[in-house]
Amino acid sequence: MMRRWARAAVVAVALVATGCGGSNPPESELSITDPPQINRWITVGGIEVPIGTTDGPSNGEWEPFAGFSHTPQGAALAAITQSVQLSTASDRTWPQILAGVAAPGEGRDLYAAHRGLVEISGTDPEMVPTIVGYTIADYSDTAATVDVVQRFSDDSLASSTTEVVWIDDDWRLNLPSETAATITALDAVPSELVDLEETRK
Repeated sequence: MMRRWARAAVVAVALVATGCGGSNPPESELSITDPPQINRWITVGGIEVPIGTTDGPSNGEWEPFAGFSHTPQGAALAAITQSVQLSTASDRTWPQILAGVAAPGEGRDLYAAHRGLVEISGTDPEMVPTIVGYTIADYSDTAATVDVVQRFSDDSLASSTTEVVWIDDDWRLNLPSETAATITALDAVPSELVDLEETRK
């Protein structure tokens, strides 16, 4: 029997897919395991996402999320918030969201082509994931690969890989040029997890 996380692929797929930053510390001083300071959590399309105190996003959920710090923490928050915003965007708003959160390229074009063929009426509450935290598999000044760990209503865990790139002084989703989603079932949270759950208020 397939686990519930697998049935939630519609919600998770954009977590796979899938403003201006401040000055950037030298890369040698950056830590990929230090957690971002979280100001609050807000609900976007039924999914709670973290809003950083200084790492972004700097705008509200009624706009495409933007304004992330040029740090691993900013990259992680961009990967989480932009993916959720894109995956839950309505049939009316997704073109604006896509243009604002995704880097230009073949992946964005492919997403637009496929998204234009479907209608989404809402998110099934039983398939809504809880963001547990993340790990950063790779980080540079120009790109980052973030594995976002999610928990589903049956307590199963999954990790989805999201790439972001630094373009026009901000992080944006680097959507994959293939339609297959990279979602991995987990038996436990990774030992190197940057835990975000305790920041919920």
